[in-house]
Amino acid sequence: MSYLIYSFGPIVLLIVCVVHAIRTGRIFPWIYVIVFLPLIGSLIYIGMAILPELVGARRVRALGASVRDLADPHRGLREAHREAGLVGSVDAKRGLAEQYMARGHYADAEALYKDALQGQFQEDPALLLGLARAQFMSGDGAGAQASLDALQKADPSFVSGDAHLLYARALEMQGKDLEALEEYKKLARYFAGQEARARYGLLLKRLGHADEAHALFQEILRLLDGAPSRYRRAQREWGDIAKQNLR
Repeated sequence: MSYLIYSFGPIVLLIVCVVHAIRTGRIFPWIYVIVFLPLIGSLIYIGMAILPELVGARRVRALGASVRDLADPHRGLREAHREAGLVGSVDAKRGLAEQYMARGHYADAEALYKDALQGQFQEDPALLLGLARAQFMSGDGAGAQASLDALQKADPSFVSGDAHLLYARALEMQGKDLEALEEYKKLARYFAGQEARARYGLLLKRLGHADEAHALFQEILRLLDGAPSRYRRAQREWGDIAKQNLR
């Protein structure tokens, strides 16, 4: 099989590229490049003609979706309402709940999550996490903690940095600062971004542990320094918090 792929793969690739060039009107000079530079010519054509076309198409689709959302910001909510009304499935209810969450209608989202947590789905991790998020955003730290505890009981192997962060914040919201401190400490060891470390530092500072907080804020800046620009942009909020608390 590997021999066949090695032998005929370049030929198939050449044919695909030639057909694509003819159909898209790129006959000259690409046909010559593809035919007279076997394999290499095909790879050059893919890199310079096909891939940019695919990337451009995705960008156009994304731009089109953004324009539609700006022109009709409630389209997603209407479609989710229609889906939930017609189908009534758990996935449809969850989709509508997420639309509510995106618009700040946390009580409506909470009600939908609770409605979906029935029967065989009463211990569904995604629904319990969604419910905890809705409860937290509604200011119900105790409810969020209870939902996350139920999630962990239903699925002890469930691991999520975002869920763990939500749990620590729910504890802090209730004034359970020492418990929250312990969760932030665990979380800071593995959380993908700098939010957990920044929130840990803020709580340490509020509780009077200035030196530990200072060290954490310095670590955030050290980790961001020299990191890829895309990562730095994504973590800018937490880097700014670290800088402000080091003044």
